[in-house]
Amino acid sequence: MFALIPAAGHSTRMGRPKLALPFGGSTVLECVIAALRTGGVERILVVCGPRAPELVPLALNGGAQVLALTEPTPDMRATIEHGLAWAEHEWRPSPEDAFLLVPADHPTIDSEVVRRLTETGLASRSRSIAIPTYQGKRGHPTLIAWKHVSGIRSLPPDVGLNRYLRGHAAETVELLVESDSVLIDLDTPEDYELLLARYSSTPPQ
Repeated sequence: MFALIPAAGHSTRMGRPKLALPFGGSTVLECVIAALRTGGVERILVVCGPRAPELVPLALNGGAQVLALTEPTPDMRATIEHGLAWAEHEWRPSPEDAFLLVPADHPTIDSEVVRRLTETGLASRSRSIAIPTYQGKRGHPTLIAWKHVSGIRSLPPDVGLNRYLRGHAAETVELLVESDSVLIDLDTPEDYELLLARYSSTPPQ
């Protein structure tokens, strides 16, 4: 099992590389990596784009491995597929393996949620996707069995990963959590200011 963090976005709405913003005593990206490591994930791959080279040392310092793309990707799915190809070549996962898909702009990801996902998320043989939910809303990260990679790769170019996941509801287990941290992302300067205010005294673990 490994974690894949697509970090090749353009931060258009933020106006500056959002993953390098200060947060919780480090940076947004480093907080995500730290939560994964605390949650028991040893292998972490960060896929970086060419427009934010400052993310590479941040990821390496956090203990992750880095795939530094030389060309921008058109969307997150393309970034994810680059990461999956790298993982397939370097780590050679089996169909029984799984990976955590972790958005890089979720600095409040809970390490305990990560641990619960990796330890119990796919305990049933009939379930191959696990998603945390808070008050009926699906959040992140998502645990996906490696057997789904071929299906992801065969999607039409204009179809995102969310549609693929929705099409496999029968194989999906929802993990109920008690914190809305699984829903919080970071897109705009307003999001960032609100997040700083909320966690100024108690940074996420």
